[in-house]
Amino acid sequence: MSRTDVLDPVGRSLGVELIELGAGHARLRLGTTGDMLNRQGVVHGGYIFLLADAAFAYAANSHGPVALAQHAQITFLLPAYADDVLEAEAVERARQGRTGVYDCTVRRLGGPVVAEFRGQSIQLPVVPRQPSGEETVQPSGKETVQPSGEETVQPSDKETRQPSERDRGDEDGTA
Repeated sequence: MSRTDVLDPVGRSLGVELIELGAGHARLRLGTTGDMLNRQGVVHGGYIFLLADAAFAYAANSHGPVALAQHAQITFLLPAYADDVLEAEAVERARQGRTGVYDCTVRRLGGPVVAEFRGQSIQLPVVPRQPSGEETVQPSGKETVQPSGEETVQPSDKETRQPSERDRGDEDGTA
Protein backbone atom coordinates (compact mmCIF):
# COMPACT_ATOMS: atom_id res chain seq x y z
CA MET A 1 0.00 0.00 0.00
CA SER A 2 2.27 2.82 -1.08
CA ARG A 3 0.16 5.96 -1.30
CA THR A 4 0.83 9.64 -1.57
CA ASP A 5 -2.71 10.79 -2.45
CA VAL A 6 -3.83 10.76 1.20
CA LEU A 7 -0.96 12.87 2.48
CA ASP A 8 -1.09 16.54 3.39
CA PRO A 9 0.54 19.07 1.01
CA VAL A 10 3.84 19.06 2.95
CA GLY A 11 4.16 15.28 2.82
CA ARG A 12 3.28 15.17 -0.87
CA SER A 13 5.76 17.93 -1.73
CA LEU A 14 8.58 16.00 -0.04
CA GLY A 15 7.64 12.62 -1.52
CA VAL A 16 6.55 10.97 1.75
CA GLU A 17 4.78 7.66 1.14
CA LEU A 18 2.16 6.03 3.35
CA ILE A 19 3.18 2.37 3.45
CA GLU A 20 0.91 0.90 6.11
CA LEU A 21 -2.01 2.15 8.21
CA GLY A 22 -4.01 0.40 10.91
CA ALA A 23 -5.69 1.14 14.23
CA GLY A 24 -3.06 2.94 16.31
CA HIS A 25 -0.29 2.15 13.82
CA ALA A 26 1.28 3.77 10.75
CA ARG A 27 4.40 3.35 8.63
CA LEU A 28 5.72 6.04 6.26
CA ARG A 29 8.80 6.41 4.04
CA LEU A 30 10.85 9.33 2.82
CA GLY A 31 13.67 9.31 0.28
CA THR A 32 16.22 11.94 1.26
CA THR A 33 17.94 14.28 -1.18
CA GLY A 34 20.92 16.60 -1.23
CA ASP A 35 18.53 19.53 -0.73
CA MET A 36 17.74 18.19 2.75
CA LEU A 37 21.32 18.39 4.05
CA ASN A 38 22.52 20.78 6.71
CA ARG A 39 25.95 22.45 6.90
CA GLN A 40 27.48 19.26 8.32
CA GLY A 41 26.45 17.26 5.25
CA VAL A 42 23.77 15.18 6.99
CA VAL A 43 19.98 15.29 6.69
CA HIS A 44 18.60 18.19 8.71
CA GLY A 45 16.84 16.96 11.86
CA GLY A 46 13.70 18.86 10.88
CA TYR A 47 13.07 16.42 8.02
CA ILE A 48 13.51 13.43 10.32
CA PHE A 49 11.17 15.03 12.87
CA LEU A 50 8.64 15.78 10.12
CA LEU A 51 8.60 12.14 8.99
CA ALA A 52 8.18 10.86 12.57
CA ASP A 53 5.50 13.46 13.30
CA ALA A 54 3.58 12.50 10.15
CA ALA A 55 3.62 8.80 11.12
CA PHE A 56 2.48 9.77 14.62
CA ALA A 57 -0.34 11.87 13.13
CA TYR A 58 -1.62 8.96 11.01
CA ALA A 59 -1.53 6.56 13.96
CA ALA A 60 -3.25 9.07 16.28
CA ASN A 61 -5.95 9.84 13.73
CA SER A 62 -6.63 6.20 12.85
CA HIS A 63 -9.43 6.04 15.43
CA GLY A 64 -11.63 8.69 13.84
CA PRO A 65 -11.91 12.03 15.67
CA VAL A 66 -9.35 14.65 14.70
CA ALA A 67 -6.25 14.37 16.89
CA LEU A 68 -3.39 16.86 16.98
CA ALA A 69 0.00 16.78 18.66
CA GLN A 70 -0.07 18.13 22.17
CA HIS A 71 3.57 17.32 22.90
CA ALA A 72 6.39 15.68 20.97
CA GLN A 73 10.06 14.98 21.46
CA ILE A 74 12.74 13.27 19.43
CA THR A 75 16.12 11.76 20.19
CA PHE A 76 18.53 11.65 17.24
CA LEU A 77 20.78 8.59 17.44
CA LEU A 78 22.55 8.45 14.06
CA PRO A 79 22.81 10.82 11.12
CA ALA A 80 20.96 10.24 7.87
CA TYR A 81 22.54 11.07 4.51
CA ALA A 82 21.45 12.10 1.03
CA ASP A 83 19.86 9.22 -0.88
CA ASP A 84 18.93 7.32 2.30
CA VAL A 85 15.41 5.95 2.43
CA LEU A 86 14.02 6.57 5.90
CA GLU A 87 11.10 4.66 7.34
CA ALA A 88 9.07 5.84 10.34
CA GLU A 89 6.85 3.40 12.21
CA ALA A 90 4.47 4.82 14.81
CA VAL A 91 2.73 2.62 17.38
CA GLU A 92 0.09 3.54 19.93
CA ARG A 93 1.28 2.90 23.49
CA ALA A 94 -1.72 4.17 25.44
CA ARG A 95 -5.00 5.96 24.85
CA GLN A 96 -7.21 7.33 27.60
CA GLY A 97 -10.10 9.70 27.04
CA ARG A 98 -9.02 12.26 24.46
CA THR A 99 -5.27 11.70 25.00
CA GLY A 100 -2.97 9.20 23.31
CA VAL A 101 0.73 8.35 23.59
CA TYR A 102 2.62 7.12 20.53
CA ASP A 103 6.19 5.96 19.95
CA CYS A 104 7.79 6.23 16.55
CA THR A 105 11.05 4.69 15.40
CA VAL A 106 12.82 6.19 12.38
CA ARG A 107 15.39 3.97 10.69
CA ARG A 108 17.23 3.66 7.43
CA LEU A 109 15.27 1.19 5.34
CA GLY A 110 16.55 -2.22 6.40
CA GLY A 111 19.18 -0.55 8.57
CA PRO A 112 19.89 0.99 11.95
CA VAL A 113 17.65 3.27 14.01
CA VAL A 114 18.24 6.95 13.24
CA ALA A 115 15.85 8.48 15.80
CA GLU A 116 13.25 7.70 18.45
CA PHE A 117 10.20 9.95 18.75
CA ARG A 118 7.41 10.11 21.33
CA GLY A 119 4.23 12.07 20.74
CA GLN A 120 1.22 12.83 22.85
CA SER A 121 -2.02 13.54 21.02
CA ILE A 122 -5.25 15.26 22.00
CA GLN A 123 -8.55 14.66 20.23
CA LEU A 124 -10.38 17.86 19.39
CA PRO A 125 -14.09 18.49 19.89
CA VAL A 126 -13.92 20.92 16.96
CA VAL A 127 -12.46 20.12 13.56
CA PRO A 128 -9.75 22.67 12.66
CA ARG A 129 -10.61 25.34 10.11
CA GLN A 130 -10.92 24.19 6.56
CA PRO A 131 -9.64 26.30 3.66
CA SER A 132 -13.12 27.87 3.55
CA GLY A 133 -12.52 29.17 7.10
CA GLU A 134 -15.38 27.14 8.62
CA GLU A 135 -15.13 25.01 11.75
CA THR A 136 -17.34 22.02 12.47
CA VAL A 137 -18.09 20.24 15.73
CA GLN A 138 -17.38 16.52 15.92
CA PRO A 139 -20.14 14.43 17.45
CA SER A 140 -19.09 12.96 20.79
CA GLY A 141 -22.44 12.48 22.46
CA LYS A 142 -21.64 15.19 25.04
CA GLU A 143 -22.65 18.31 23.11
CA THR A 144 -25.38 20.70 24.15
CA VAL A 145 -26.89 23.52 22.15
CA GLN A 146 -26.69 26.95 23.79
CA PRO A 147 -29.43 29.55 23.30
CA SER A 148 -27.13 31.31 20.84
CA GLY A 149 -27.20 28.18 18.66
CA GLU A 150 -23.52 27.43 19.31
CA GLU A 151 -22.60 23.92 20.35
CA THR A 152 -20.41 23.39 23.38
CA VAL A 153 -18.89 20.25 24.84
CA GLN A 154 -19.71 19.41 28.42
CA PRO A 155 -16.50 18.79 30.40
CA SER A 156 -16.08 15.43 32.07
CA ASP A 157 -15.94 15.13 35.85
CA LYS A 158 -12.18 14.75 35.64
CA GLU A 159 -11.87 18.03 33.68
CA THR A 160 -14.03 20.01 36.16
CA ARG A 161 -12.73 18.79 39.51
CA GLN A 162 -10.63 21.23 41.46
CA PRO A 163 -6.94 20.37 41.78
CA SER A 164 -5.96 18.97 45.16
CA GLU A 165 -2.83 19.91 47.06
CA ARG A 166 -1.21 16.73 45.74
CA ASP A 167 -2.10 17.67 42.12
CA ARG A 168 -0.31 21.00 42.58
CA GLY A 169 2.78 19.20 43.87
CA ASP A 170 2.36 20.54 47.43
CA GLU A 171 3.02 17.42 49.47
CA ASP A 172 2.37 19.18 52.79
CA GLY A 173 -0.26 21.54 51.44
CA THR A 174 1.98 24.62 51.48
CA ALA A 175 3.03 26.56 48.43
